[in-house]
Amino acid sequence: MVIGIQRRWYTALWLVVALFAASAARAGQTATETYAGRSAVVYLPTHLPARGLRALVVVLHGGLGNAQRIADQQSESALNLNAQAEANGFIVAYLNGTPVARLLGAQRQGWNAGNCCGLPAQKQVNDVAYIQAAVQGIAKKYGVEDKRIFGVGHSNGAMMTQRMVCETSLYAAAVSISGTLENGASQCPAAHGKHILALHGADDQNVPIAGGRGSKGLSRTAYASQAATAQVWQASGAVYELQVIAAADHAVDAIDAQLTQTTGQSLSHTVARYLGLVAP
Repeated sequence: MVIGIQRRWYTALWLVVALFAASAARAGQTATETYAGRSAVVYLPTHLPARGLRALVVVLHGGLGNAQRIADQQSESALNLNAQAEANGFIVAYLNGTPVARLLGAQRQGWNAGNCCGLPAQKQVNDVAYIQAAVQGIAKKYGVEDKRIFGVGHSNGAMMTQRMVCETSLYAAAVSISGTLENGASQCPAAHGKHILALHGADDQNVPIAGGRGSKGLSRTAYASQAATAQVWQASGAVYELQVIAAADHAVDAIDAQLTQTTGQSLSHTVARYLGLVAP
């Protein structure tokens, strides 16, 4: 009888240990880093290459969003790349902008992408310098290879991501979702040879593909068109690949749903694959 109880106890203990080990294998660690008074959420997968060989994907939220909401999958959840990071061994950093409007609170944030958006653009917040410093700090701390830093953003975050490719050499490649280049540049010398994937919903009424003011959203900005954006990148010697997503609007989750339905691949997988981060 005692032997039977012991066997059951050891079996239960083994199951607990096995479940814990399986859980640990599935989930990495999340760290919070602070640069210039702004927090960033960093996801570290369970398995990583050696220091100096690691890749980093920088994710910028859209207008009215913030890093924590993406990391917690409370909004713009398709931008959460943690599962892809875990499967393919790269680091993800979710960065925060600054408050986009006085009456909306500190958690509703945006970026100074040039022509957009809200208070960050009005106050000429130097988000280019901030992102460079924050990303370089994160890369140094976590052993990221300089040539394996990539940018991803949605909406205002996509515009900011494009600005970073235009004005800096920080990113090796980038993915822009529902956004255009809004810094007014006619050429981007830093972008020569760089690759940018632009995903844009055909039914986007916030940032119309054809440019101009959208009929939805709080911003009254007259946006650049995708055609004008592509022209700048072409003149700069960059490769700009526009993929229009049928039956999708501005929302990143709508684009994710349509990609999954039509290609069998989620947005996060599409991003990781384009950046060359999907393990063979």
